[in-house]
Amino acid sequence: MTSEGPLKYHEELGQMVRRGSWIDHCRSTYDLIVEALSAGDGADASELARYTLQEAQEPVELYLAWLPQIRDFLAERGVEPAKIKAETARVRATVAKGGDGNYDPEAGWLRVRELANTAADLAAEGRHDEAAEALEASRRVWLDTHDRLCDEVQGMIAVTAALVGEDSIGPLWERLMAPMFDSYDRYDIDLTPWEMSAEMLLQVTVEALRGHLTGPSRRGTLELVEEPDRIGFRFRPCGSGGRNFTGETHGSYPLTTAAHDWAWNTEGVCLYCAHCCVLSEANPIRRFGYPAREVEPPYRNANGARNHCTWWIYRDPTRVPDHVYRRTGNRKPPALGGAATLAAAAGGDDEA
Repeated sequence: MTSEGPLKYHEELGQMVRRGSWIDHCRSTYDLIVEALSAGDGADASELARYTLQEAQEPVELYLAWLPQIRDFLAERGVEPAKIKAETARVRATVAKGGDGNYDPEAGWLRVRELANTAADLAAEGRHDEAAEALEASRRVWLDTHDRLCDEVQGMIAVTAALVGEDSIGPLWERLMAPMFDSYDRYDIDLTPWEMSAEMLLQVTVEALRGHLTGPSRRGTLELVEEPDRIGFRFRPCGSGGRNFTGETHGSYPLTTAAHDWAWNTEGVCLYCAHCCVLSEANPIRRFGYPAREVEPPYRNANGARNHCTWWIYRDPTRVPDHVYRRTGNRKPPALGGAATLAAAAGGDDEA
């Protein structure tokens, strides 16, 4: 914490972000709040309590938007409405099992917001013990809401693979992630210096990963990993697809059974995790010639297993190695940037 407060406005992202170094950003926001309350700093605790809602906002909005889109995708692929309805009900019943019988993600999210705002108000009033209790209640409700909602998405993706085929999952993720693709154009070196893009990517990465409540304590804790050419964040589990490899899901969800460009050409990757390949690697390579991030996902196959996940951001996009391109069915282009990539595609350049 600083005298300036725990948050600052990020001009390029147009939002508040946490202050501190990247190792600081790997710490749980919930842990920072507890420390602030213990130190009697109600103002910082209050500000950070409301910030936990910003961290969680994207996951809940995406999951709620994806579910009807998956049903639409199934209908377009010829699945009968009655079958879609029955499978939707079956998946929801599976993720609701073990709860209080009233699984309602929208109501859960409203309760998360109510409790986090209550914690913020109590902290500002100096009622620190009560604030800590409300904060932990908010985290627990978010954990339950997040995981069940994520697994409902996973269940419907599994339904898609079963009814339409595993090959359909790549096109499905292209559909679901399409609204985010345009926003990634800001990381094109033709539009933004890479130093600025890399910093933005690091910021949005840590915020998203904390929002999914990563780490063994499920409080949003990451491990910083630095190498000469890249900086990364490692975690187990990631809080979403990574729970398939730690036995923490509400059901059993399939892994890829063959190599696909949209899933790092790796068997044994969970079908949910594949969206990170589409968003961070395949789409940016297609649009401006290099991945926004390199993702090393968890997997389990005949050749071995990896139970953790690492997201890497390169210090220089020209240093991304060839193998990162090859695993999404691409080749490293001779020139980077949207203009060069577009020109190569228009000219049929087989190196692009």
